Amino acid sequence: MKLQEEHITHIREAFSNMKDKDGFLYLLNYCKVILYGAEAIPFELCHLNYHCNPKNNKARYYSFSIRKKSGALRTIHAPNKGLKALQKCLNLILQVIFEPHKAATGFMPGKSIVDNAKIHTGKNYVYNIDLKDFFPSIEKARIYSRLKFPPFNLDNERSKLANIIAGLCCQEMEVERIVDEKWIKKMEYVLPQGAPTSPTLTNIICERLDRRLSGAAKKNGLSYSRYADDITFSSNHNKYQKDGEFLKEVERIITDQNFIIKTKRLVFKKKATARKLPGFWSTKM
Repeated sequence: MKLQEEHITHIREAFSNMKDKDGFLYLLNYCKVILYGAEAIPFELCHLNYHCNPKNNKARYYSFSIRKKSGALRTIHAPNKGLKALQKCLNLILQVIFEPHKAATGFMPGKSIVDNAKIHTGKNYVYNIDLKDFFPSIEKARIYSRLKFPPFNLDNERSKLANIIAGLCCQEMEVERIVDEKWIKKMEYVLPQGAPTSPTLTNIICERLDRRLSGAAKKNGLSYSRYADDITFSSNHNKYQKDGEFLKEVERIITDQNFIIKTKRLVFKKKATARKLPGFWSTKM
């Protein structure tokens, strides 16, 4: 959906000026008319309060599994009808306020996985990294903290709005974390895979990751892109030695940004063929 310039301007001004729940509710309802039409029934303050309340957590989402290409199951946490409508309106607001890094191609209006692939067309070497548990690796506290900074600026007396937004977008679920160098399972409020807001929020959280990895790629004469949790570098020269300085820097940046690598793979591509180079690797956690 292509927004009119007047809508973009009004959303940005209203977001900048909102100071409390009433101002946030007004903006959600403004976006609801854009998304659902003039006959849309407005959200009420009780709806917003209900879906922000952690005590109603279990009623907000339902879960189901789908099978991935690998054959493993992926759990989807889908919001109920009321929360989904709120999140769709909030997602529109977030997309208007925030412009992701140019290397981010996933879940972007007007972009697709084809645009991601075009960046690496014709390159001899393609190095790919998948991140582990991408959505649930991002916790509510991290979203709350990020919303305090530009372009959102929900700090000081407006920090309560950052907490409301983070609460609307997160779900308590069992996740894996490393504690004392061991993997343990624990309950955390995290981004659920299945909420309309989750993809946009991952692009917001990954802004610094994209900026740093783009810098590392540029310094080494490589192309870089990220489609959700799929990180790709490409070049016509080999910078991907297993113990080389470039990959050490990449892994250090990813770790610094609180993500964990699940798989990494180097493929040699030439003349419309693709094969794994002898002596190179494909690893999985």
